Amino acid sequence: MKAGKRAGQQARRFPFCTGEMAKPPLVWAFHRSLARGFGVLWERTPFARHGGGRNPGWGTLMVVLLALALAGVRVFPSRAETDPAPPAGEAPIQEPYQGAALCPPRAGGPTGGYCRRVGPRAALDRLRRDGWSPDVHLFPGIPLSDAWFRLPREKLYYAKVQADRARMFRNPYNPEESSRRTLPPGFVYVSYTGVKTIRGKPWVHVGDGLWMRFQDLYRVRPSRFRGFYFVEPPVRPFGWVLYEGVNPRLGPGWDFPRLEAGLHRYQMVEVFDRVEKGEQVWYRIGPEMWIPQHVVGLVFPRTEPPEGVPASRWIEVNVFEQTLSVYEQSRLIYATLISSGIGEFYTRVGVFRIAEKLELETMRGAFLADRSDFYYLEDVPWTMYYDGARALHGAYWHDNFGFPQSHGCVNLAITDAYWLYQWAREGDWVYVWDPSGRTPAE
Repeated sequence: MKAGKRAGQQARRFPFCTGEMAKPPLVWAFHRSLARGFGVLWERTPFARHGGGRNPGWGTLMVVLLALALAGVRVFPSRAETDPAPPAGEAPIQEPYQGAALCPPRAGGPTGGYCRRVGPRAALDRLRRDGWSPDVHLFPGIPLSDAWFRLPREKLYYAKVQADRARMFRNPYNPEESSRRTLPPGFVYVSYTGVKTIRGKPWVHVGDGLWMRFQDLYRVRPSRFRGFYFVEPPVRPFGWVLYEGVNPRLGPGWDFPRLEAGLHRYQMVEVFDRVEKGEQVWYRIGPEMWIPQHVVGLVFPRTEPPEGVPASRWIEVNVFEQTLSVYEQSRLIYATLISSGIGEFYTRVGVFRIAEKLELETMRGAFLADRSDFYYLEDVPWTMYYDGARALHGAYWHDNFGFPQSHGCVNLAITDAYWLYQWAREGDWVYVWDPSGRTPAE
């Protein structure tokens, strides 16, 4: 009786010794030997001696449990043993078979036969087939460093003349008796090297020993826009958004819903597809992101010189897209936005060569009979004449790149103009074209 009672107590204390978990005698012998070995090791540790030596307590129990776990003995019941059985007469609930697994969006190849063609993985596969892959795609263009923003003189500032018939003086201390020149009204900008307060009023030194009242001027700060330098040629068209807050559409057309997140002015985009819908051309710039043609200025990379250019080094001006691209060894190395001639002052298309380079140039003129289009621009930086009076040059007086603006010249941001001035040589080819065919050659 006592032996049976002790056996029952042991079974209640250690459920893994009950018959429901019985194992073959050899397996049990191995388990007992393993447990006894761990117990001997425990009794030789400082923890066992500190706890009383012969009664190791919870420490011994934990060692035994670890030994049994390593030996494959299940101490606690599984979920299948504890979950209640379904009511009599009812079949257990089973997940219906869907045909294939839903694969995660891995960076590997296309889905196999074991993956369902739905979900994020299938969406990425569809985009890869269309030529857009976020896994491996990197745009090869690098924005030109702001360190390239440079003027020919260290202290050179610009201002718009906002007073009609503003005057220049030789002696600001006695201006009424030293008036030298009167600027006619029109599109007039001057450069100056500093501001000086004379008799409580600010004056600016505009060069050639002349001074102007600062109240007649409004200082302008040149645009900091700049294009991209390419370490390797791009594989698809790209360009810049021309307006602020452009909302792409989910598809190629005005009838598709628009995205709430808008694009920013001068934001770079790549073109992955082109669709003509009626008279409107639409470009896909990302997954389910379409924009109309007129909101972007694009560059279409070439791999060989255009017709009429007998060299592998040239500058290309696209007056329809309002972009400029630079090629060396027939490879695109630089691209940016420009502003060409507007209206009747168009930039003539054709093949030309750079005739003269000037770090600073003062430009003036009027083409209309009433001289209402008069312009006077002091110290235009990084000027390169290529077609008579037409030139590539920096423009400090506006930030409207991507739209026609000039009297026929090709306006560049200061940073772009300086980079191009350093790269170009007299005699380099300049190819000006209009893919729409609207700009005359004469």
